[in-house]
Amino acid sequence: ALTILSAMEDSLPESPEASLVRGLALGALERWREAAEAYQDYLERGGSALRGYALEWQGDAWAYAGEPAKAREAYQLALQYDPQRGDVGVEIKLANSQRASGDLLGAIERFQAIYDSTSDGFLKAQMNLLLGRALLALGDAESAYGRYLDAVMNYPSSFDSYTALVTLVDAGIPVDELQRGIVDYYAGQYGVALAAFNRYLISPPEDHDGRIHYFRGLTLRALGEHDAALEEFRTLIDTHPEDPLVADAWEEAVDTLWAYLDDPLAAISLALEFASRYHAHARAPEFLFLAARIAEREGDLARAADLWRRTASEYPQAANAFRAQFLSGIAGFRLGEYAGAETAFLAALDLARESEDDAAAQLWIGKSRQAQGQHEAAQQAFKAAELADPSGYYGLRARDLSLGRQPFESLAAYTLPDEAALQQARAELQAWLRTRFGLPAGLSLDGLDGVLLGDSRFQRGEALWRLGLYEQAKQEFDRLRSEFWDDAEHTYRLMEYFINIGHYRSAIYGAVRLLQLAGLDQAPAEDQPLYLRYVRFGPYFGDVILPQALDKGLDGLFVLSVVRQESLFEGFATSYAAARGLMQIIPSTGEHLAAAEGWPPEYDVTDLHRPIVSVRLGVRYLAEQRDLFDGDLCAALAAYNAGPGNALAWKALAGDDPDLFVEVVRFQQTRDYIRSISWAFAHYRALYGGG
Repeated sequence: ALTILSAMEDSLPESPEASLVRGLALGALERWREAAEAYQDYLERGGSALRGYALEWQGDAWAYAGEPAKAREAYQLALQYDPQRGDVGVEIKLANSQRASGDLLGAIERFQAIYDSTSDGFLKAQMNLLLGRALLALGDAESAYGRYLDAVMNYPSSFDSYTALVTLVDAGIPVDELQRGIVDYYAGQYGVALAAFNRYLISPPEDHDGRIHYFRGLTLRALGEHDAALEEFRTLIDTHPEDPLVADAWEEAVDTLWAYLDDPLAAISLALEFASRYHAHARAPEFLFLAARIAEREGDLARAADLWRRTASEYPQAANAFRAQFLSGIAGFRLGEYAGAETAFLAALDLARESEDDAAAQLWIGKSRQAQGQHEAAQQAFKAAELADPSGYYGLRARDLSLGRQPFESLAAYTLPDEAALQQARAELQAWLRTRFGLPAGLSLDGLDGVLLGDSRFQRGEALWRLGLYEQAKQEFDRLRSEFWDDAEHTYRLMEYFINIGHYRSAIYGAVRLLQLAGLDQAPAEDQPLYLRYVRFGPYFGDVILPQALDKGLDGLFVLSVVRQESLFEGFATSYAAARGLMQIIPSTGEHLAAAEGWPPEYDVTDLHRPIVSVRLGVRYLAEQRDLFDGDLCAALAAYNAGPGNALAWKALAGDDPDLFVEVVRFQQTRDYIRSISWAFAHYRALYGGG
């Protein structure tokens, strides 16, 4: 690779970016001095768009090479060149290089400035730790320990505060035992946390608050001492009835009884006791709702329905009132008490605050009437749901029900627009934009204008994207989009640019923003400009996705909907759970699927970022789940998202009713996942299939 890059430099002397890529490659090989020199070559050859990045990366290379003075110089230049980036990470690197090169006072001043400028507790804890280390190096132990104590006392959930605590303890500096235990608890050091809490309780202050009992209870539970944990929570409740943590301790006690001690009846009783004793408390409706949820999970649907009705009846203004009343109807429906379920859903209508809630209640009124044989009345309810939220999940699903369609029911055929159709739709959108937003009649909306081309964020983003540094490019583009958030003209220009470079996520966001600016984001799809619908629901990567879907007997529009939900067509995406690529496959699943497929050759986890690999393996896994659930695509999606074991359990609760399946899914994230894909599929089908 380095040989090729060297050849690039020789054959393209006018392109300093070859030196930049060479520096990145050398850095990946940990050849730090050579990397720093490559970045310098980029700078000397006139590289400008990424000058700030090159200086930062050069600083990193010099720091790793053990040259802190050179690193400091590079970081200082990076901040001077790109002050608008506002990257606190470069500030921290500069301060660290100042400390490493002996400029302790400069480092301390910079760490303190970062501390003073942020409200982020984790960053404050980090600055305290770094300040403490610099002060110790300066010989000011007293001030250093003061910084460590500030971290421990005020930011206990940060791991940097735990590191500070260890330093204090090793130095023999007294630390409040309660706060010490809390920091240890957050760091997962439960044994030493319990020891600290026990020392505190030997002679606790007479006016001590409930934190000791709350965190000691959490610690005991983490250590597996569930009965002792329950007793500790009860101690807080009984001895500190006015403490701010009483409601939290009560909730943890309920959770301990239910999830750890397997005593759901006692858990329900305790939750109801809170609602009774603190009837006017802001969290009382939460405890009633929790009691209902436990009853439902334990199979007592009648009691669950009653408790959810109580929640809505006693606390009609509570945030969970609609949800409680709605779930009481779902419980009744599951019991086969369809008339009672209908009554519950009708009551939910009065509590609906959002159009989505209104549509949800109407849909289930329709299903309840349908179950009672009242088909004409059911159709009226389905129509009302569609009118309430025409572009949302429940409105679209109600339309399907009125037409007798199953979820994800495929059309016989669908037609994707050709280039001529796209050009026509684009021209119509541009005319609409001029009219809607009062743009000059003769203004050309094709391409980027000087305002965008001259913006340093665009220049950096464009250069980073060209180099394949997509995450960094996305950050620059996001800053640029934010700058023009209320500017329809430039939002449109950027949307078109993002489509052209394959940055579909930001293009889709741009289309949504234009609809918001026009006040059409909640309008029926047919009232929205056609080209914006094409952008929002484009057949991106269709040359890869559609053949793979066909090969596995899956609807291509269905798989497009799944990919849209998983990654929004961002092939370089990596989730917090390490899922990767277009179909967000976790490494362990990817390894299993590649072995089963016998492809690709010499599979590596990085292959998941290749669209063809992610799609082929993801479609295979999705098809396996479809087959496991006998063609039930709602259950297959639940399995894809939350695992087949969970999906099997939920399927047992819902039987063959796909709508009921969605409602009984126990994970909010998975419910939203299925609904979002169903919503997207309905839009894809309406756009390309006319249905």
